[in-house]
Amino acid sequence: MKLRNTFLQLAIVAMLSVFYGCPNKGDMKSANENFNKKEFAAALDAYKNVYGDKEVSKEDKKEAAFRIAECYRMKSDFKNAETWYKKALKAGFKDPTCQYRYAEALKNNQNYAQAIIEMKEYKKLVSNDPRADRMITGCEDALKWKNQKTRYLVENVKELNTKFSDFAPAYYKNNALYITTDREAGKSKDDYMWTGNKHVDLWYSELKKKKLSAPIFLEGLVNSPFNDGVCCFDKKGTTMYYTQCNGRKGDGRGCKIWFTTLKGKEWEEPQLMPFCANPNDTFTYGHPSLSEDGNILYFTSDKPGGLGGKDLYFSNFVKKSKTWGDPINLGDSVNTEADEMFPFIHPDGTLYFASNGHVGLGGLDIFVTKGQGTNWSTPKNMRSPLNSGADDFAFICDNTKENGFFSSNREGGRGQDDIWRFSMTPLVFTISGVVRDDSTKEILPGSKVVMTNSYDTTRMIAITDANGYYKFTLRANTDYELIASKEDYYDSRLESQTTKGLEVSTDLIQDFTLKQFTYEFIKVEGIYYDLDQARIRPDAALILDSLVMTLNKYPRLVIELGSHTDCRADSAYNIRLSQARSDSAVAYLVMKGVDPERLVAKGYGENMLAVEKCKCDKSDPGNKICSEEEHQLNRRTTVRILSTKFRSRNTPPEPPPAPSPKNKNNSRPPGGR
Repeated sequence: MKLRNTFLQLAIVAMLSVFYGCPNKGDMKSANENFNKKEFAAALDAYKNVYGDKEVSKEDKKEAAFRIAECYRMKSDFKNAETWYKKALKAGFKDPTCQYRYAEALKNNQNYAQAIIEMKEYKKLVSNDPRADRMITGCEDALKWKNQKTRYLVENVKELNTKFSDFAPAYYKNNALYITTDREAGKSKDDYMWTGNKHVDLWYSELKKKKLSAPIFLEGLVNSPFNDGVCCFDKKGTTMYYTQCNGRKGDGRGCKIWFTTLKGKEWEEPQLMPFCANPNDTFTYGHPSLSEDGNILYFTSDKPGGLGGKDLYFSNFVKKSKTWGDPINLGDSVNTEADEMFPFIHPDGTLYFASNGHVGLGGLDIFVTKGQGTNWSTPKNMRSPLNSGADDFAFICDNTKENGFFSSNREGGRGQDDIWRFSMTPLVFTISGVVRDDSTKEILPGSKVVMTNSYDTTRMIAITDANGYYKFTLRANTDYELIASKEDYYDSRLESQTTKGLEVSTDLIQDFTLKQFTYEFIKVEGIYYDLDQARIRPDAALILDSLVMTLNKYPRLVIELGSHTDCRADSAYNIRLSQARSDSAVAYLVMKGVDPERLVAKGYGENMLAVEKCKCDKSDPGNKICSEEEHQLNRRTTVRILSTKFRSRNTPPEPPPAPSPKNKNNSRPPGGR
């Protein structure tokens, strides 16, 4: 896959030949030799000659078609790869790998529905390949996520890209961006036969007034005639870690991580990181990313003992010995049997990386996880538009996580791998609704909606307009409670809403219905009296205190306090006793500050028993009819609403409801439900 198989996939397991002869284009043998040496540009031409030769056998022609597709795949040209896999299958090429690769190319080209069909055909040939189910799930997710909202906006960074491969941006302080590129005018004068382009080098772009300059070749000792790139820096910008393949003289094996320190304005002679300095190692290291404190280096390696092809590792800086410790695998939460690469550790410890082993939308997808050491959360796919059917990788972002860069070979770019910029639209949350009458469903202008939140003690109040409509703006990651009220109506129930977990701008809806006051008894229990007594007991005082709160809440209510007795005295006496009880209840409320004009005391004697079976004539000897507890239930005070129109002389007139926004339907403003 272009140069990413050196820097992206780290697939080189042996030293590539430095001296490339002219490929023999005439036969399958020489084409295979070029392919096996990973000289895909030369192999592609050779296989095409074989395919076009009328004298070659049908079997060679079938295999040539498949190999042409493989060359295109390794160069990340998925359009041509799809075409040639299809040709090979149509010609009768029987290797199940061809069927798998064809479905994979369809997925890379974002033809997800057809990819599912072709992958199911592959499952008929190879039923126990876990990659197939993972790929089908990825295609299904891509179709599901296709029309979902996202905050991400992406654009090609044209000033950084060429027709060649440009990838792996890295922040340098706040004034530059380093990139890896195989554009011409670099250090190497020879073609790299994997890609047909030059070897990659490190270039940098200066950031001035929020604009990036045209990339500048990094002069000095870092770039060699071979592959150099994919770098990171310490916080001060005085140490660089980067990937170098084939050795600085072309005599090395695979890729290694090097470091260099800044002296003045130039980088000093690079040195190998100690954990990858063994010259006998045939495996690779690359893609370094340094923690904010400079003590943990994350990277990719295909060293033995991993979980898959390429895994993510970390190394701790040992302060006592001033060296880096042995690599430690991040574990199976992050790593799979496939490839995990291009780690980027955010200053807050969030880890971003690319993988083709987790369920994704294309080849490599960008994932995010949180944790430390070997304990990490289940990686989360960052979805479209950051991910696509193509390879998406080398993600970096600023401290806010709302701006950054990544690499991709998706359509719409300028060349092969391109650098893309992303930004995030601001999160905007609102809540709105309409207040209506519970019975008639008519709108209720002038209703009050009160909202509180879990962030602070702020109370926000809205008065519904002529359409009964209200609206608030909300904070992110905050819980809210709302309640609606209006004169002549009971308060609504308390409603809860939250913006926690919302990742895109959202307009929440919360409607209310209010039940109108009726001239009926309010259910108030617990205002009881001792036998033959009218005094307010302590337990009854607590209930009356809550009634004071209700009256303060509804200042236009006028109520009757109706008191009652049991039957155990004559009727005239019970009337006098019940009136005394009502007078005591009224006096208690007045003492608590309730306007006496809002209170009416009424004694009902034994005429309205709560326990009706307890009727008797003057007495109930031995409590034969009712128990003492049942008689107690009859010695009570009840509350009934008499009016909802009370207005004292000191009450100011209420303001009219807010005017309704103009709209043709004379209903809630556009955007309401």
